[in-house]
Amino acid sequence: MNKYITALLVAALLLPGVWLKAQNSTSIPLNPEVKHGKLSNGMTYYIMKNQEPKERASIYFVQNVGAILEEDSQNGLAHFLEHMAFNGLEHYPGKSMLKYLEANGVKFGRDINAYTSQDETVYNLSNIPTIREGLLDSALLVLHDWSGGLLLEGDEIEAERGVIREEWRTRRNSGFRLMKQTMPYVYNNSKYAERDVIGSLDIINNFDHQELRDYYDKWYRPDLQAVVVVGDVDTEKVEQKVKTLFSKIPAKENPAERVYYPIEDSEEMGFVVAKDKEAQGVGINWIFRNNPVAEHNEAYMRTGMAQRMFRMMMSNRLSELTRKPDCPALSMGVGHFTLARTKDAAYLSINPKENKEKEAFALMVTELERARRFGFNESELERTKTELLRSYETYYEDREKIKNDTWAKQLGDHFLKASPLPSIEWELEFAKKTIPAITLNEVHALFGDFGNVPNSVITISGPDKDEITYPTKDELMAAVETVLMTKLEPYHDDADDSPLVAQELTEKAVIEEKPVDGTDAMMYKLENGAQVVILPTELSKDEILFSAHSFGGMSLLEEDELATGNLVTNIAAMSGAGTFDATQLKKKLSGKIANVSATLGDVSEGFRGSASPKDFETMLQLLYLKFQEPRFEKDSYETLVGSLKNRLVYIKTDNNRAFSDTISVLRTNYNPRNLLFNEDFVNQLDYDKAVAIYKDRFQDASDFTFIFVGNIELERDMPLIKKYIGNLSASERTETWVNHKIKPAPGASARVIEREMEVPKSTVYYSLYNDVEYNLKTRTYVRVIADLLSKRYLETIREEEGGSYGVSVRPSISKRPYERASIAMSFDTDPEKRERLSEIMKQEIVKLAKNGPILNDLNEIKKNYLKNREEAEDQNSFWLSVIRGSLINDEPVVSTEDYNKMINDISAKEVKKFARKLFKNYDSIEVVMNPAQVE
Repeated sequence: MNKYITALLVAALLLPGVWLKAQNSTSIPLNPEVKHGKLSNGMTYYIMKNQEPKERASIYFVQNVGAILEEDSQNGLAHFLEHMAFNGLEHYPGKSMLKYLEANGVKFGRDINAYTSQDETVYNLSNIPTIREGLLDSALLVLHDWSGGLLLEGDEIEAERGVIREEWRTRRNSGFRLMKQTMPYVYNNSKYAERDVIGSLDIINNFDHQELRDYYDKWYRPDLQAVVVVGDVDTEKVEQKVKTLFSKIPAKENPAERVYYPIEDSEEMGFVVAKDKEAQGVGINWIFRNNPVAEHNEAYMRTGMAQRMFRMMMSNRLSELTRKPDCPALSMGVGHFTLARTKDAAYLSINPKENKEKEAFALMVTELERARRFGFNESELERTKTELLRSYETYYEDREKIKNDTWAKQLGDHFLKASPLPSIEWELEFAKKTIPAITLNEVHALFGDFGNVPNSVITISGPDKDEITYPTKDELMAAVETVLMTKLEPYHDDADDSPLVAQELTEKAVIEEKPVDGTDAMMYKLENGAQVVILPTELSKDEILFSAHSFGGMSLLEEDELATGNLVTNIAAMSGAGTFDATQLKKKLSGKIANVSATLGDVSEGFRGSASPKDFETMLQLLYLKFQEPRFEKDSYETLVGSLKNRLVYIKTDNNRAFSDTISVLRTNYNPRNLLFNEDFVNQLDYDKAVAIYKDRFQDASDFTFIFVGNIELERDMPLIKKYIGNLSASERTETWVNHKIKPAPGASARVIEREMEVPKSTVYYSLYNDVEYNLKTRTYVRVIADLLSKRYLETIREEEGGSYGVSVRPSISKRPYERASIAMSFDTDPEKRERLSEIMKQEIVKLAKNGPILNDLNEIKKNYLKNREEAEDQNSFWLSVIRGSLINDEPVVSTEDYNKMINDISAKEVKKFARKLFKNYDSIEVVMNPAQVE
């Protein structure tokens, strides 16, 4: 499924996020709003009322079994079984379960999904409408069948082999291959090192059907399962439904023991250098294994808070170093994580610059030793406490906006790992009394987690290139010894306590105000010409969202400015704001929930941000500084350029980059304004141009519209808006965007590229373009057609052919620089199947234009749109997007009633008519990436 989770250690940190200590227990009281119990057959249940979103429920089926329980002859079958749960149930044979739920607006892939890991398998049916009791009953019946009613029919198993093969092919990327090389060392040759979840291709292709049925019969049983229901439901009624339905499932006689496999401690430090020809960078990780805590009590939670403080303070120090141009590391990290159900760990992670592996490693060890030797400062601790406590307060303030799925996942973790899940009120009170009481000594004690070198492992992962000389174990240990004997200076905390905005600003007048049609928002024009739109809502108590826009953007830059223009907002962000450099600004904002970032797009520039209502003024101050007093540091520019140059080192082996670059040049018909990331791009960068471009694009407030949506009180917040936005400089210049006529060549454009690959696969990209008038109706019809094609490809290319894990279908319709729609399709497949699948992909386009849509498919899509709109209207982000779109595109805001009428009026006849127009005389791009032929 698209939530597939392997044993892959996350990103460069190699961190698994799903395994904790086995057979844990917790003494923290479970949230009293949760109905919780265990049936006579051993099945656990959790039921909780929640109204985010309203009239919806999320239902999870949690299995305390995963790939770790497979026999060698079953390697990969836990994940295979997960797929089969969508291919035939006792009460829903074939694909009838999916068809039934999708007919009610519950979409496969988004609302209907599952994942398998080494230790668990979790299924979810999310956003189930609860206004129909029968639909909820049907969803529970699906879970009942997952427990013991999988049909596992032979023809369905055979059909699914192809899907799994293609998922295996898609997942076998450089990161996966590097992970496979490091797993024996990280997991110290335990069974965890043998189970990567997706498993052996030989077994996937050849296992006997009975092997899969045996695994299912042995491990899918009530005592290892939990039903989780969270949503806008009557909890007592649902509890009775759960008891009645799931109590019918018999307990397993003489059940097999659910074994928790240990990861033994090592007596000598492990070391491995993993190489792959397609790797795009070097990563060094030093992982220290530690024993987990079995009892999850208040002391456990307190230690977790201290660990977060430790990570936050160390991370702040490390980020200061990586902002310097001469730093040998691109990034460094430190912290604690759970290695498996039976083992915890602490880690150091380093991403060095090219051929700076030893220097970067030494720097990481030096900073850890500096902190260990001298400790953290009280000022660092107090800022961290303030920030951490504020996160709990924010969580509490927005407790009514916690989504059903968030609660359901936490309840699943309570079942699987005894993760504490008290009430939010309890958690906030615990944080208020605990965080201030945590001492530096408690934090400093955590350095001991990095002390047991024999029970640790260093992994180095990177490209298989002769130009890279990887350090040896002895060289790294020699660096550690050198650091331990080096005289170090304590860390200096250079926080700046001066105000963000030092000037005395006065409020400016509102010279005009008017309503924004179709909404409850008002537009205000200030003395400097700036337009401000405000929509107060009570959708989220602790949220105000903000955006600003002005036309122009990159379209007004000369060709020799474009490369630099791509980076100007990054440079500004890295430099800080006003008199504060980036480090000082971060310290200044500790405990504040406010952010603002500048954006520079193709035809517009602007800002976006968010804030807690109590930090609304801070957000406005940041906006003022980024507009009025932007800060640019040459060091920040050099650091960014250095990072880009390091990426250039690996670009020649980056297959994805070669593929996307080919698409890019065809989409723009080799227009010189379309820049690819390469050496020429980096050579065009210019610091002075960056400063000039930013100041030019953000100099005239009279050309901007500022939009605020959220928990705003006009009496309290309007004076702040008039103070900060009202004092932005304005020159009343008139400008707009320029159409540089960047579009694909007329007709069909095609390219085939060949690349060296470790695992052969073909990647296909096909996009079509046609002129379409831009409005809500045409936008909707383009989406409908894309969704119809996606449904067809799911049935034909994935299910019938078993040819691909999935086909991505992405619609787009633009108004600027010209009105045009596009639909882009892409998929990975076996090179031998590429031609046939490409033909099927195009045939479905022809069929849709000729025959129109399958009526059931169209009706499912319409119900999904209506359901999505209903859910979206409860979010500030939706209204910000609606208002912004209305103003930018000069079109009315469409009411819910009118939107629903438009969707309900969509007919198969009209879709067919629109498809014929869209697919007539269109321009197209087709790019295929094949494995290079080995001579």
